Amino acid sequence: MGQIKSFIALSLDGFIASVDGELDWIPQSVRAIPKSLFENASCLLLGANTYNYLFEHLDGQVYKTKPIYVVSHSDYNILPNSNISFLTEKPLDAIRRLKQHHEILVIGSAKLLMELIQLELLDEITICHIPVFVGKGIGFIGETFGSYWQLVKCQSNKGAIFATYNYKKKQDD
Repeated sequence: MGQIKSFIALSLDGFIASVDGELDWIPQSVRAIPKSLFENASCLLLGANTYNYLFEHLDGQVYKTKPIYVVSHSDYNILPNSNISFLTEKPLDAIRRLKQHHEILVIGSAKLLMELIQLELLDEITICHIPVFVGKGIGFIGETFGSYWQLVKCQSNKGAIFATYNYKKKQDD
């Protein structure tokens, strides 16, 4: 069975994007990290908003070497004849099937991450804390689900802190 791992950048005040959905507060050095993480995964899983952002800002030239799965209510592929599939019907069932055979990377996609956490499908999360206060924006944590995580790696680079956590079934005393 494969694993689902994720990477998400977070401002110090808990936002993943500004009010208008922009990520211009994230340094270029951090923006480049998902590409290197994708090399170790067999596919990429995105929410619809992250998919739209990547293709609007990167001219569709992102991650063309491996399959991309987008969790969405509709199939509105910006790049026809590409390796992009939309999971529109029972997407969590499809994700469970993908996890049986693939190492999956989720980038951004806070709503999707919260669903994966709630259903105990997310195995690892790397949170990159960027030393900036956005003020207002799209928050990362919605409802909390009482899940427990173990810190497995922590490092800093140019002021940003990267913390990687593995999912634990229950908290040890």
